Amino acid sequence: MFSWITDLDINILYYIQGHFRNELLNSIVKVFTSLGNYGLIWILLTIFLLVCKKTRKTGIVCAIALIIDLVICNGILKNIFARTRPYDAYKDIRCLIEPQPDYSFPSGHTASSFAAVVPILADRNTRRLGIVVLVVAILMALSRIYVCVHYPSDVLAGVIVGIFCGVLACMCYKMKGYSAPKNKSIIH
Repeated sequence: MFSWITDLDINILYYIQGHFRNELLNSIVKVFTSLGNYGLIWILLTIFLLVCKKTRKTGIVCAIALIIDLVICNGILKNIFARTRPYDAYKDIRCLIEPQPDYSFPSGHTASSFAAVVPILADRNTRRLGIVVLVVAILMALSRIYVCVHYPSDVLAGVIVGIFCGVLACMCYKMKGYSAPKNKSIIH
């Protein structure tokens, strides 16, 4: 039924592998993609937001979003779909990083990236930072395809899951009665 998605996914991976990879870019992307391991870059950003008084509420929402994402993406969806990684499913796909211990669908790196982006973009106090973070999130998502640990559809699903988790966290923030100065935030 969804074989056309798999066909498109694998053709994109073969195209990237055959036309875009080179030693310099490989080195850069391998380092960049590793920044997302265990959500480390997003956890550190959340801690930074929590420490600064002006951005503390956004840090709280980011923490909520990352926790929701961990449960939904890594705890539930990856185990339900149990999609094999592309380098395990296709012997011609060359993975540029160490094999990943979990399933492929959806991309956890991408989901955590977008889960963190939503609250940062939603708060007027952090919107400029949010634009930079959005660019990093997009590059993180693309890096997962480039190194061939995910199919493009895994990454697209990760974007959707991440945005959902970020929006849900913003809604939780609003429901829990946290308040920010009037006209300073659109989170609530």
